[in-house]
Amino acid sequence: MQRDSLILATAINARYTLPLIVVLLSLRAHLRPPTRPVLYLVQSGLPEAHLEILRSLIDLRLLHPTPEQLALVPSDARFPREAAMPLLLPLILPEHLDRVLFIDADTLILDDLTSLTEVELGDSTLAAVPDAAIPSCGAPRGVKTGSRYHIPPGRPYFNAGILLMEIQRWRTRDLTPLALDYLRETGEEVDFLHQEALNAVAWNQWVPLEPRWNLVASLAGRSYGPPLPASDLEHPAIVHFSGRFKPWLHPVGGPFASRYAHFLEQALRLLPGGAQPSLRDRFYGLYDRRIRRHAYWLEHALWKRRIL
Repeated sequence: MQRDSLILATAINARYTLPLIVVLLSLRAHLRPPTRPVLYLVQSGLPEAHLEILRSLIDLRLLHPTPEQLALVPSDARFPREAAMPLLLPLILPEHLDRVLFIDADTLILDDLTSLTEVELGDSTLAAVPDAAIPSCGAPRGVKTGSRYHIPPGRPYFNAGILLMEIQRWRTRDLTPLALDYLRETGEEVDFLHQEALNAVAWNQWVPLEPRWNLVASLAGRSYGPPLPASDLEHPAIVHFSGRFKPWLHPVGGPFASRYAHFLEQALRLLPGGAQPSLRDRFYGLYDRRIRRHAYWLEHALWKRRIL
């Protein structure tokens, strides 16, 4: 692979083609030459027409896990199997790759990503942003069996939506088998699948990134969100629309909605009819725009108790 290549990876099903187009359009708008982006994609159920649109936007390399490999990837009623695909990537990516940036498809890129991929990791296996909702491994909905892994309760917990991965080191340290063991042992108590498992087995193997590399849109810049440096909000790099508030399905609140709408308009020209919101989706949009700032205290209390 050429030195000026930006190696990305993600996984989607057909419902996420439209937001992935938004990711790629926003990536192209902010990437400085001569960097050439390459996307390794695990996909499920994408029509050939969708793949052709993606190929028109980026050098696309399809990954084809075996049925046995796919069976390893956890899923539950809240998250599709594709959500936990970072666990599988070290098993299916080409052997010659070293550093790969995994990026969720529900994101918006607002800066050049080259400097992110050049972050110094030392002897660590990955880099990620501390989670905005789960401050530590010992917090509610953090790591469930932290004592077994000798994790200090106050150890920061990271969000796995953006992961800078040292693939060879990941393989050597058996992070995928260890994470899968955690998921089997913890069972139904697991909250966030691969994210929780990786925090358990790699708690001392990650480097924290600045919040601007993974700003959670439902919290960042909101009155009820965590305090952030003004520079992060004024010059975000990656905005992450995690959770139920998906801006390609319904208008959302917050400071990044208009910038997402800009790229969504372009994406819908490439994939007309790509957004098919349900009544539930429309309610989430209304809640996020009009109600959430008043009801967040209740939402968060229910969330901590695993009711939401």
